Amino acid sequence: MDDLESLLRSHPVAPGSVAIMWLEQSHFVLKTPWGLLVHVDPFLSRTVAPEKHIRPRPLLDPDRAPADFVFLTHDHRDHTDPDTLVPMARVSPVCRFIGPQESCARMLSLGIDTARIIEVVAGETVKLNGFSATAVHAENTSPHDATTHLGYVFDFEGVRVYHAGDTRKEPDSYLARLRPVRNLSPDVLIVPINEGYNNPGPAGAARIVEIVNPRIVIPCHYDCFRHNTIDPAAFERALPPSWRSALRRLEHGVFFAPT
Repeated sequence: MDDLESLLRSHPVAPGSVAIMWLEQSHFVLKTPWGLLVHVDPFLSRTVAPEKHIRPRPLLDPDRAPADFVFLTHDHRDHTDPDTLVPMARVSPVCRFIGPQESCARMLSLGIDTARIIEVVAGETVKLNGFSATAVHAENTSPHDATTHLGYVFDFEGVRVYHAGDTRKEPDSYLARLRPVRNLSPDVLIVPINEGYNNPGPAGAARIVEIVNPRIVIPCHYDCFRHNTIDPAAFERALPPSWRSALRRLEHGVFFAPT
């Protein structure tokens, strides 16, 4: 999308709202009324196994992705991507990067200045230029390592957006760690719906919706890799009927404002 960079910069956001754009996988951009661009898990490269991607090119080149803040949920390649982060850090020299310990170590190894990096743990809230973000628990999806997984609840002057990160299937097995999220009263839930790599799948994602109790539900983590995607209609079918009106399927590269 040739005009996506200009759209990110110029799109107006009404006071008391936030604009949400889905790019790919778990990469979302949250734009504030005062013009801040907040990225979560930016993934804009095709360096690793490009033949496995549904789209041969990213929607936006990383050196054309303006950013004020970047939040990372965990140190897996499609969430903490060196070939996205390094160009973004170069073209947005005052951008700050926030994430768990392994993602922060990765950024340091890439040459991103330590003064630009903020390490967070679950339960910690950071306040940044008119909004806050609370790091919350996400359950490790990998049986092979102990990589820290986080989600984030963003509060943009009362509009709260919960990005669940890459959390694990069977959410009732870590229910006690999800309950604090419900207490933060998110308006919007962004949840992975794929089944591969121990992600929640439709049933698990639907259960997370019930646990968190948001007003709006946005599915993600599909329509990126050929071997790890899913029809979002399966998630809609898994939702209890009373929740289906809350579902919003976003188009890639289009801003959505929750109301």
